[in-house]
Amino acid sequence: MKSIFVNQVGFLPRSQKKAVLNFQCDEFHVLDEKENVVFTGKTESFGQDDISGESTYAADFSGLTEEGIYRIEAEGVKSFSFEIADNVFDKLKHDVCKCFYYLRCGHGLDKKYAGKYFHGPCHLTKATVYGENVEPVDVSGGWHDAGDYGRYSTAGAVAVAHLLYAVRLYRNFINVQLDIPEEKCDKGTLPAILSETKVELDFLMKMQRDDGSVWHKVTTFNHASFIMPEDDKDELFLFNVSSLATADIAAVFALAYLVYKEYDIAYADLLLQKSLKAYQWLEEKPEPLLFKNAEGSNTGEYPEPEDYSNRFWASCALYEATGEKKYYEAAVGLKSKLLDYDLTATDKGYQGNVFTCFGWADVAGLGSLSLLLKNENSDLENYVRKCFSDEADRLLENAKLNGFNLCMKKEDFIWGSNMELLKYMMVLAVADYLNPNDNYKNVITSGLDYILGCNTVNISYVTGSGENAFKNPHLRPTAIDDIAEPWPGLVSGGPNVGLQDEVAMSIPKGTAPMKCYLDRVECYSLNEITIYWNSALAFVIASFYNK
Repeated sequence: MKSIFVNQVGFLPRSQKKAVLNFQCDEFHVLDEKENVVFTGKTESFGQDDISGESTYAADFSGLTEEGIYRIEAEGVKSFSFEIADNVFDKLKHDVCKCFYYLRCGHGLDKKYAGKYFHGPCHLTKATVYGENVEPVDVSGGWHDAGDYGRYSTAGAVAVAHLLYAVRLYRNFINVQLDIPEEKCDKGTLPAILSETKVELDFLMKMQRDDGSVWHKVTTFNHASFIMPEDDKDELFLFNVSSLATADIAAVFALAYLVYKEYDIAYADLLLQKSLKAYQWLEEKPEPLLFKNAEGSNTGEYPEPEDYSNRFWASCALYEATGEKKYYEAAVGLKSKLLDYDLTATDKGYQGNVFTCFGWADVAGLGSLSLLLKNENSDLENYVRKCFSDEADRLLENAKLNGFNLCMKKEDFIWGSNMELLKYMMVLAVADYLNPNDNYKNVITSGLDYILGCNTVNISYVTGSGENAFKNPHLRPTAIDDIAEPWPGLVSGGPNVGLQDEVAMSIPKGTAPMKCYLDRVECYSLNEITIYWNSALAFVIASFYNK
């Protein structure tokens, strides 16, 4: 079928603007809301590319800068509508960040803030420490992680880190308005984004034991069925501590200390104290303490085969927070271990440079951000600075290999492929922060175009953003709340050639990677959501407001 694929949210007036056609034509036109032709251009053929399975033609209309609502038309085929405006991403930014409020666990969602998506208190019972004969522990609060009701220390730390590093790199991000409950501080009221991240930070503090170590997760023994959170009454379990969780919490608390000390010094000092305690435990336990699910339990495992990147992040974050050289020296020592580790191992699933990785399983890139923000021209800082430059160059080359200018290759279309793309866009955003470059900006823009509809399934992967946004996330409350539309701002996992659920297996093997997607609730391997996909998109959007 002839189609015109375009970002269904829109473009900043002075940015690159492109649509992609899957059919040949001489001319394309941009139409305004009254169907007047306001721009005419020639298409440029790319040819066949292996990620989309299409012969593609680019329609560049960057010369159109006047604000308005438009569509692309060619040979009688019309695209979905889009907007050109200086504030074109304001609603998207709001929605993507407001989702963290909707994912809150504990005292329920107030109708004043959640509207029709309100629900009652959930998961307030104390959690049994699995395998230990000790008193149950109050670990209420925080965010539900994904389509399930689990809460995971490493995933939560990474999501908070994305948001807090965005605050530090892109100062205008602090001004996002979310209509959520206010958190009080020494200066009166915390900015909304810090009020929301404090919810997760407070929960993560409860996950820390008295000796400084951190429980890996709190969940029921097995995933709940599709019920509302307040109806999930099964026993909660705190599962084993891990060096992975302990290091990530040491890191994110040190990062948070630097942010919150501008607003509430007592809270910031508490975060730093708990960070130091976690790090002390790591020093006393130099051998990795990894994590494996208890036999018979099927909730998220979040396993990692080593803890080098986690300890690296913790060392860098505490070095930035305290200036103590022992943390820098520890980070230098961990650099060689990371370099020795096989980054292309199949269980890692990451293509590229580990010192630029921002995912939950490889967090060394977050440590690199702390070094860059320390900005003292150290040898290690200069090393990671070059890593970002080299990785950005690799991504620019990848973007030349397909008709969507997308910095992905076939092997990147795994479970959560949209996160793979968003991680790459974060790398390009950091590279652009360090060394502004229009080529970086253009590939970031192409990535956002893809997420918002310029893809071969012609769908926006953010709920409520675009005429044809996905509507059926694998997410328990939105699946059964009897409300037609899901919360706005949820990010889908996206196409996945692995097809690891029963419904996804209906897609024929050999289908082009970009087409391996179904907007079905049952498709957890294609259409689940999670906090660190939303936080990664929030970081990328924040980079557009770096002024």
